Amino acid sequence: MSLAVMHQIQAAGKIYNVVDDFNSVYRALITGSVTDEILGSFTAPGLGIHVDRSDMATKTAGNGLFAVSGYSEQSFPNLNLVSYVVNLVVSAPRFRDQKLAVPIPVNATFPVLAVSVALRRKPVAVQGRVVADTATRPPIAGAKIVTVDDPATPPTLHTIALRSPISLPHSAGTTVREIAMAVFGSAQLTSDALSRSQNLNLSSRAGLAPNSVLQLGDAGKTRTEYGIVDSLAPGAGAGQVFLRQPLNGNFVAGIATTVNFLNAGAAGSTATLSRDADQGDGILLASQLVDNTLEIDPGGTAVEYRDAGALTDAAGYYAIYGVGRSAELYFQASHSGFTTQTRGWSVDYDNAVNIFDFRL
Repeated sequence: MSLAVMHQIQAAGKIYNVVDDFNSVYRALITGSVTDEILGSFTAPGLGIHVDRSDMATKTAGNGLFAVSGYSEQSFPNLNLVSYVVNLVVSAPRFRDQKLAVPIPVNATFPVLAVSVALRRKPVAVQGRVVADTATRPPIAGAKIVTVDDPATPPTLHTIALRSPISLPHSAGTTVREIAMAVFGSAQLTSDALSRSQNLNLSSRAGLAPNSVLQLGDAGKTRTEYGIVDSLAPGAGAGQVFLRQPLNGNFVAGIATTVNFLNAGAAGSTATLSRDADQGDGILLASQLVDNTLEIDPGGTAVEYRDAGALTDAAGYYAIYGVGRSAELYFQASHSGFTTQTRGWSVDYDNAVNIFDFRL
C-alpha cells in the first residue's frame, strides 16, 4: 500500500498522474537582527543581507530584522550527521560592511537564530577653524584640539582623537601608552609619497635600520604620520626605505615634508582599548585619556605610532579624520595666551564633513 498522494497536472494538452516522492518546504532557515552600534535601534534605509549560497534568498525589514530562506533538505542534505556554516555579509549605506558566520548545528531546528549584528557607521571628518574672540577674528596658528571627557558626566569610555587614522586593526584590551621620542636624524622626500604606498625615497638614510621609527610631517606638524622601517634598499646614502605598513595620506617631496628619524624613549601614562579599533579609525575608545605621541600595541607585531589631537595651521584650520564610534564628542581647543575652551558636538554621520569652529 502506497502512502504517497497522487495528483494530476496538465501540460501541453495532456493530463499526467504524478506521485511526489520528495517533499521539501521553503522556509526561513536563519533569522536575525541588526542594530546601530551608536544609537541602538536600526532605522537606516537600505539594509542588505548577502549570503554566500546561491540556493538561499534573503529578506529584510525596516526595523533591522532579517531572514535567510530556502529548502533545508537541499541546502543541508546531511544535517543529521554534520553541521554547516552559512556566511553572511551585512551592509547598509553609511555603515561599514560586517561579516557574520552563522553555524547550523547537527539536527538543527529552523529557523536558526543568528547573533545580533551591531553595525558600525562609516567614519566622518571634523574640520574647523580656531580664531581669536575679537572683532577682527584673527586666526590662531598652532592651537591644539583634543577630545576630552564630558565635564558634567564623566564617561566610562574615553575618546582619544588622533592626528592621522590608524593603519591596522587592534583588539579590545590592546595597550596604548604615551611615549617620548628623540630625533637622531632627518631627511627630505626626493619623490612624492602617495597614500597606501609602503616605500619612501629619502635624501639621506644615515642611521636607519629595520624597526627604526620615521615621522613624516609638514613644517607646523599639523599633519603627521609615522612609519616603521621594514628594510632598506641596497647602498648607502640617499635611497629607498620600505615601510612595514602603508601610509594613510599623501606627502609632497622637498621642503614641504620633513622626515624625522626617531628613537623611542620613556613611556608615560598607559591605557587600554575599551573597544576594538578598525583600520582607518581616527577615534580610539580607551580606559583613560592619553596625550601627545602614542604607542599602540607596544612590543607587538602590530605596533604603530600616532599623535593625539590636531594642530591648527597658519590660517587657523584643523582637521580630524576617521571620526566615529560615538554619538557625541567633547573637544577642547587651547593655545598659550588664550582661554581654553571645551565644547560638545553631536556627530552628524549623514555628513562626510562636520564643521566645528572655536573662538578663544
